[in-house]
Amino acid sequence: MKSVKSAVVNLAKWSKLHASELITLIGLLVCLFILFVLLSWGIGYYANGFYGMKFDLGSIWQGLGACVTAIGSLMTMAGVNLGKKYIDSKYNSPAGEKPMKDGDINDKR
Repeated sequence: MKSVKSAVVNLAKWSKLHASELITLIGLLVCLFILFVLLSWGIGYYANGFYGMKFDLGSIWQGLGACVTAIGSLMTMAGVNLGKKYIDSKYNSPAGEKPMKDGDINDKR
């Protein structure tokens, strides 16, 4: 059981250090999903008109609503991450110097 706990703790530390990269990856995946939904909607829309396929267009709008919610959450996470970096840069490091990362060994504070 101890190995599971250490794996979770290590994953949490890694994700804290790589928050920007994870937000970018999640954003890319959400954008790809939205592209897929839009392509499906377009194909279904024209299939209804040309071939009478009875494609339910309401389900696509529900999917787009879920994607908009996901994008809002993603933007909130990105804003919090950038805000943390701004505050750290402004108040926790001398003017003109880059702030130290969480994992720096030579901590001068």
